[in-house]
Amino acid sequence: MRRLIGVDPVVLDDFGLDAMDPTESRDIYELFLERHRAGSIIATSNRGPDEWLATFADPMRAQSAIDRLTSNAYDLVLDGESYRQRLKPGRDRAQPTEGQRPTTKKK
Repeated sequence: MRRLIGVDPVVLDDFGLDAMDPTESRDIYELFLERHRAGSIIATSNRGPDEWLATFADPMRAQSAIDRLTSNAYDLVLDGESYRQRLKPGRDRAQPTEGQRPTTKKK
């Protein structure tokens, strides 16, 4: 835990993806508690903070942890095509992606 507390920033990738057991819930709570206003945390997730509450084993600890994480946070919501699809081998790059208009070539 001391190593995590000393790293700046701490990056949590795919946070809230799976449910946490009581030990994991306590550990993430402690991390948020120690880093609250003392260091940066970057959390990426396919779920919103309101959905993270259900991933903790203890609802009270969950509320306190998420409150600390989000109290001084910036939300950056990305919406659109997955970058993984753009990198897919063999994909015809000339094809328009969803939401794009096809381009027409003038002769």
